[in-house]
Amino acid sequence: MFLHRNKLTALLGIGLASILFYACEYDTRELGPKPTASFTVTPVSGAINKYLLTSTSQNAFMYEWYKGSGDFVRTKAVDTAYFPDKGTYTVKLRVYGESGIDSTSQVINVAADDPAAMTPMKALTGNSSKTWVLMPGAGALRVGPDNSTTWWANAAADVTAGDRTCLFNDEYTFSTDGKFVFADKGDMRVDDEGGAAWPTDIGLAIGCYPMSQIPDKYKAWGSGNHTFSIIGNNKLRVMGLGSHLGLYKAGDAGTIAEPESVNTYDITELTPTKLVVKKIYGWGQWQFTFVPKQ
Repeated sequence: MFLHRNKLTALLGIGLASILFYACEYDTRELGPKPTASFTVTPVSGAINKYLLTSTSQNAFMYEWYKGSGDFVRTKAVDTAYFPDKGTYTVKLRVYGESGIDSTSQVINVAADDPAAMTPMKALTGNSSKTWVLMPGAGALRVGPDNSTTWWANAAADVTAGDRTCLFNDEYTFSTDGKFVFADKGDMRVDDEGGAAWPTDIGLAIGCYPMSQIPDKYKAWGSGNHTFSIIGNNKLRVMGLGSHLGLYKAGDAGTIAEPESVNTYDITELTPTKLVVKKIYGWGQWQFTFVPKQ
């Protein structure tokens, strides 16, 4: 007796499905439990900002680590992570087992930058950008014939003096993308040269004035978006009409009477908490000391 073709197809379909079902059930029992991801983080003795990552996962045979940036990288159950910069980082572990995948993460708080990894650019800009101001104390501005002799330096009282507050509120922001922004905070100090207001045709006495009172030909010394570069780790160049650090009148070749487009300074000290630059001329040198804005 022959089966109708449709009935035979239906029976074969049921049989195949049963075989697949029992095969899958059998494979699942054989693969065992799913993996469970876990790990420990231990500072490496004698190393700055370096951590030992040790997987304590169960039922895993393959390991991928994510160390705060980039992508997961397949390595071993034990690995290390290094963070040159102060900050908070999330480390993740992804594990593979015969019955699946699991992952977990931990947060690592790095308390300080690694001094050995500090570059001039990093010190100047931080991780993204950093704003500097003239050091709010005596000696932020200094002029003399050399490093050991001072002709004049500001006193601590100058920081809050009515004719200099507009100088000490200026902000200088440097960013990792090479941008330099000067913010005059709405005012400008007309400086002197030989005891008289400079430039000679500025039409104002020595002291602080709203930028609205500064002649148009000198407004470029006010707020502006500029660029900068660090040359050979010991020179800082700012570029853009009127760009400057400390005093607008200290130009590349000496005292200038109008805004210039490039100004280069010698770096004598640069750390994450202090920036000291100089303008060195044949007759002597200006020195300006900055600290990060609080």
